[in-house]
Amino acid sequence: MTEAPILRDVLPAVTTWTPRESAVTAGVARTDITPPVGVRAHNWGAARTELATGVHRPLTATALAFHDRTADRWRYLLTLDLGWWRDTASFHRLRDPILAAVSADPDDLLLHLVHTHAGPSISDLGLDLPGADLLPEYQDRLTSAAIVACRSARETAAPAVLTWAQGRCDLAVTRNLPCGDRDVVAFDPSAPADDTLLVGRIAVDGATVATLVNYACHPTTLAHHNSLVSPDLVGATREVVESVTGAPALFLQGASGELSPREQYGPGTEQADRNGRVLGHAAVALLERMGEPGTRLRFDGVVESGAPLGLWRREATEVPADVDCTASVVPLPARPPLSPAEVAERWSGIDPVAAAERLRRATRLADGYLDGATARHPLWVWRLGDAVIVAHPGEAFSALQTELRRRHPERAVLVLNLTNGPGFVYLPDAPSYERDRYQVWQTLLAPGGLELLIEAADHLIAGLAPAREETA
Repeated sequence: MTEAPILRDVLPAVTTWTPRESAVTAGVARTDITPPVGVRAHNWGAARTELATGVHRPLTATALAFHDRTADRWRYLLTLDLGWWRDTASFHRLRDPILAAVSADPDDLLLHLVHTHAGPSISDLGLDLPGADLLPEYQDRLTSAAIVACRSARETAAPAVLTWAQGRCDLAVTRNLPCGDRDVVAFDPSAPADDTLLVGRIAVDGATVATLVNYACHPTTLAHHNSLVSPDLVGATREVVESVTGAPALFLQGASGELSPREQYGPGTEQADRNGRVLGHAAVALLERMGEPGTRLRFDGVVESGAPLGLWRREATEVPADVDCTASVVPLPARPPLSPAEVAERWSGIDPVAAAERLRRATRLADGYLDGATARHPLWVWRLGDAVIVAHPGEAFSALQTELRRRHPERAVLVLNLTNGPGFVYLPDAPSYERDRYQVWQTLLAPGGLELLIEAADHLIAGLAPAREETA
């Protein structure tokens, strides 16, 4: 049968579509960091148990190592199934030995926490609290496992193509619900939420060796009822993705300061797994949509049928290999932390266990971060080809990622909360300061901090080499 003729005399204004990609020499490795049963795991003020009584899913450390040819250095993105740093000393206790072991400088490592609220209390070393006696040994094992992951990732590194796809997942909702004269941390049906999902696929010789899942949603499904160690929804997300790819998946927590799952806080673990599967299947859908690494679509002409049919064909294309890593410290307006007496007075009428937890949190955050009326907030911007990673230690509201993606639509922009330190504070948007919200009374930052961080990140991204443009 003779095929219908293809007409190529008239072309559209744009004749190619190129996915965002990065050519890197990279490797990925994973180690187990599950703590022992009985370790201190008191992450909720309303919890009535302070110890881990079992394991829902194991905790892991997953490292991505890549070679920065421009600086002739190895860089590391290390993601851990842990919650958050409660003090600067605990952050350095883990990070500094890792840097020494892999001969890296501080700005060579992005130490990222997925933010599970069902992990060990890694910052309670030295405290006379139940379960804290198991933490020193666990800290040593955690450090060793993180080092092994980084070294193994570097040793297995090979030329790879990192392909990105952006889509949606409606797991995350806004979690500031107006309730009387205050907002409670719960699903607000009236407020839209950023549901952007960014997925990266690392391929070596065409085979997937790892995936990256960047999504903004608090892993808070398992709450005060829970006493099991768990990565929360992150565990099932990875399980779904890895069952399809057969390769490790790195979960990267986005700017989720005001975002969480719609259904959470209940007893049992099934809801956490359901939430994770929702995100995992959305990530798999994006992976299925990707073409072969290092290819693009080119308009190939028109076939006249019942309608004029435009044909797009896949062809090989060059993948950018540029790497550009920069760091900055952004001065943000601060407000003084409450004193222990002020904290005790402010919450004198609530449950005493919850009040004690708020007191502990309020007294740890300023060390190494505040300089008088100014907070010194670290910021990292790493460019990998068509992608940009924006990382910082705080819990920024989603405006950080939505605004940067709006301003730089030509790039795949990954935003990572809870990375390195110090600066373990919320960054609410300016209108939030007019409300009685948890994130506002927890933070050490004055209004305007988030907006200044957005401008600083935008400035660093704008200073990078221009992104690729489509061919007309």
